[in-house]
Amino acid sequence: MKRAQILSIGVDKVTMAEAVDRCLGFIDAGGPHLVVTPNAEIADRAGRDPELAAIINGADLVVPDGAGIVLASRLLGDPVPEKVGGADLASNLLKALNDRGGGRVFLLGTRPEVVAEAARRVQEAYPRIQVVGWRDGFFRPEEEGEVVAQIRAARPDVLFVALGSPKQERWLHRHLPELGVPVGMGVGGTIDVWAGAVPRAPQWMIRANLEWLYRIVRLRRVRRSLPPLVRFGLNVLRARAQRPNL
Repeated sequence: MKRAQILSIGVDKVTMAEAVDRCLGFIDAGGPHLVVTPNAEIADRAGRDPELAAIINGADLVVPDGAGIVLASRLLGDPVPEKVGGADLASNLLKALNDRGGGRVFLLGTRPEVVAEAARRVQEAYPRIQVVGWRDGFFRPEEEGEVVAQIRAARPDVLFVALGSPKQERWLHRHLPELGVPVGMGVGGTIDVWAGAVPRAPQWMIRANLEWLYRIVRLRRVRRSLPPLVRFGLNVLRARAQRPNL
């Protein structure tokens, strides 16, 4: 699978359907596979964090989560086919597993009552799937062995981790080999959405690739999110200017 080079990271040139099929293939193959869903903010951080960039570039599937990544790929002359949002990929993977007869899923992250409610709703919405366990994200470093043992004992096909980026990507990179979970994927706030604790953007904003703006405004992240987005945009324009054939 070819990757588009977006500054310091490579992003797979996949459609949503192809990304879901890749994940199903990972499950069928067994063994650990890391799925990463970088947006412009994460790509900016990777540009300043070689360790994070190496984790992303070493992942088995890297999807373009956000309009900024899609636009950057076009500006840099190496376009990806479409946006593959992490929240949508996670939900579409659940649907695909349910449609083909089932799968085993573990949810890790966010607050105890939220992850418990998300597990209940996922089980209700996808009755052929087994939610084989869940755990909140407020565990201490000395409890990581216990968390890993709990997940290993549950033997999930898919582990969704909501610890926030880049913590979730680092955690998965560190523990996936010993967990042996076929698909490990960081999902940020998706578990909160599944639980009904946080609303997603209206569909018209999602279709218009404006979900990033909704999250920034609703979650009051302007001060935190705007600088990396501006920095990412400027770096993309600088890289484009250095390519005279574009």
